[in-house]
Amino acid sequence: MAAKQVGDRSKEYTPTGEEETIVGFEEEVLIIKEQLTGVPKQLDVISIVGMPGIGKTTLAIKVYNDPLVAYHFHIRAWITISQEYVKRDLLCGLLSSVMHHTYGVDQMSDEEVNQMSDEKLAQRLYKSLKGRRYFIVMDDIWDRRVWFDLNTCFPNDNNGSRIMFTSRNEHVALLSKSSRLLHLRFLTDDESWVLFQQKVFQRETCPPQLTEIGKHIAKKCQGVPLVIVVVAGILTNEEKSPDQWEKVGKTIKSQMTADPQIWLKTLALSYNHLPHHLKPCFLYFGLFPEDYQVPVWKLIWLWMAEGFIRETAEKSLEDVAEEYLTELIGRSLVLVSRRRYDGGVKAFGIHDLLRDFCIKQAEKECFLQQILGELLVSYFVQPKDLFIEDSSSTSTITSIFGKSVLHDLDYLRGTLTIEEPVAIYPFSLDNLQTLSGINARSCRYFLAGTPNIRKLGIQGCIFKNGLFTFPDTDFLNHLQELKLRGNGFQRFGSSLIRLGEVRFPTNLKKLTLMKFTVKWNEMSTLGKALPNLEVLKLLQCGSVGKCWKTSDGDFPQLKFLKLVTMPIEEWQVSSNHFPRLQRLVLVGCFGLQSIPYEIREVPTLQMIEVRYCNTSVANSAHKIKEEQAKAWMTRSGGGGGLVWMRSITGSDIENGMDQA
Repeated sequence: MAAKQVGDRSKEYTPTGEEETIVGFEEEVLIIKEQLTGVPKQLDVISIVGMPGIGKTTLAIKVYNDPLVAYHFHIRAWITISQEYVKRDLLCGLLSSVMHHTYGVDQMSDEEVNQMSDEKLAQRLYKSLKGRRYFIVMDDIWDRRVWFDLNTCFPNDNNGSRIMFTSRNEHVALLSKSSRLLHLRFLTDDESWVLFQQKVFQRETCPPQLTEIGKHIAKKCQGVPLVIVVVAGILTNEEKSPDQWEKVGKTIKSQMTADPQIWLKTLALSYNHLPHHLKPCFLYFGLFPEDYQVPVWKLIWLWMAEGFIRETAEKSLEDVAEEYLTELIGRSLVLVSRRRYDGGVKAFGIHDLLRDFCIKQAEKECFLQQILGELLVSYFVQPKDLFIEDSSSTSTITSIFGKSVLHDLDYLRGTLTIEEPVAIYPFSLDNLQTLSGINARSCRYFLAGTPNIRKLGIQGCIFKNGLFTFPDTDFLNHLQELKLRGNGFQRFGSSLIRLGEVRFPTNLKKLTLMKFTVKWNEMSTLGKALPNLEVLKLLQCGSVGKCWKTSDGDFPQLKFLKLVTMPIEEWQVSSNHFPRLQRLVLVGCFGLQSIPYEIREVPTLQMIEVRYCNTSVANSAHKIKEEQAKAWMTRSGGGGGLVWMRSITGSDIENGMDQA
C-alpha cells in the first residue's frame, strides 16, 4: 500500500499540551525569565543550545507557558523548524500562530493566505506584530538561512519584544548581533537520579535493593534527559529485581554521548524490549512528518487498516489500539501533546531522534521504504478486506470480502447513498464501530445492520411528519458519540430542526449539533432525554429565540459544554443546573452579554474559556473566578483549587492591554 506522509507542511505549533517532567535547570529558568522580562527594551534574541535530547525544547516550553511570561507579552507564538524547510511554510506557520494569539483581530481565510505572495505574507506578519510586545519561539533551527529569511518580519519597537531560538548548533544559534546564548548543561548525577526515579516509580520511592544499581544506570546515561527517560521507560515494564536491572544496565555503553551512532544503539535498546505486537505500531511513526502532532483517532484508524491490531473476543479493535498507544506512552516512546476534557489522550508527538530511528529501523526491516521523499508503507499484512473509492460526488464500497475486520468507515467527500441496502449489505456489520459523514436519507437501512456502532456522524436531515428532523438512533444501544450536521442554516428557513421529534439512545455520552437551526425551548427536552450525556457541543447553529433558559433535571451528567458562534443573547440558569459541569467554552458568541452568575455555584466547575466574545462576557468569567476563589478560601483556609484559562477578547489587544 502506498501512502503519502500524513500531516500539514506547516510546522506551526502551540505548546499547550502536557509539559514533560523537568528536573534541574531551576537556575536556567530564572535566568531566561529575567532575560525575557527585563532589560534591554530593544528587540533581543535568546538562544538555547545543546545536544540532542538535552532538554532544549522542554526548557523552552517550560518558559513559554510560565504565567509571568504569559502575562508579560501581548503575543506569544511558537514554530518548529524542520531540517529542510520552505520559507513560505514558515511564514504561514508563524502567521497562523500569531493570528491565533491576536484573538481574532488579524484573522484571514485559507483562500486569502493562498493568494498572497511570500512578500505579502511577510508584510502581514510584520503588521500583526507591530506595536505589540511579542515573544516568538523558533524551535530546533538547523540552518542559518532561517534568520535571514525571517528577520525583516520582526519589528523592533523598543517595547521589550523577544525571540528565542533552540538549536543543536552554536554556530547556527548565533544569528543575531544581540543574541544571548545559553548552553544547556548535562544533569548532575543527583539530578539524573531524581529524574530516573520519577519516571520509573512515579509517586512511589525506589526500593532499597534497587537503589545502588538504579543510581549506576542513571549515571551511565551521562546526564542526558532523553536517554534517562528512554531507559526508565524500559525498566518501568521490566521485573523490578536487581538481576534484571543488571542485565539492562550492561547494555548501556559508557561512551554514549561520544559516538553519534550510539543514539541508534540506545534507541534500539528500547525498541528491542518492545513486545512483538508493538514493534510495527512504533515503527509506523516514521510515516509522519517531523513535529507532526498526531490525532489519536487518525493513528488508531491507520493501525487498524494496516492490520497491526490483534483482535480479541472481549474487546473491540479500538479499545485494543488505545491500550497499545497507552503502553507506548508509558514506555516514553511517544509524548502526549493534548488531552481531552476527561484526561484522555487527544494528540501526541514523537521526538525527532525516535522518528529518525523509526525510519532507519523500518528501512532495515523492509517495513517502510522511502521513495522520492515519500514513505511507502510495506508490511506483510495488507488491508484487503475493504476498498473505498472516493469521487467528487460519492464514496462507494466496491468490495467487501469479510465482516470481521470492518470497523471504521470515514467518508470525507460527498455522501453515501444506498438505494437497495439488502442487495448491497446482505449481512450484518456486527463489528462496525465508527461511521462518519453518512447521509441522513440513507442511514436508516444501513444502521439497522450496525448494532454495535459506538461513534456515528450523520449529515443532512430528513422530512418526517411535515417537519425537518434527524433519523432516530434510539435502537443503537452501544452508541456513545453522535455528530449531527446540517447543510447550513437560515434563521427561519428550511433548516429548522425539531430536536424534540428525534429519538436518541439514552446511553449517549457525547453529542455535537452543527450547522442547522434549533429552538432554544427544545434544549430542555433534549437535556431530559439524555440523562447520561457528558459532552454537548453546539457549533455554528442558528436559533429561534434569543434566550436559553435551562430547568431542573436538564443534562444531569454534563461535564463539558461548548458553544461556537451561537446567536444567543441571554442565558438563564439556576444554581442547581448543570450539577456536574467541569468546563465551559464560549467561542464567537457575540450577542451574549454575560455568563450566568449562578454558574459560580457549580461545585465541580474547573475551567471557563472565553474566546472572541464581548468584553462583558470575559469580565463575568473573571468575576465568577474571583467569587469561587473567595468561597474556596472561606471553606478551606487556603488557596483555590480551580484551574482557569484566561479570557480572550479582541478589544484587549486593540487597546494594548496585558492579559490577566
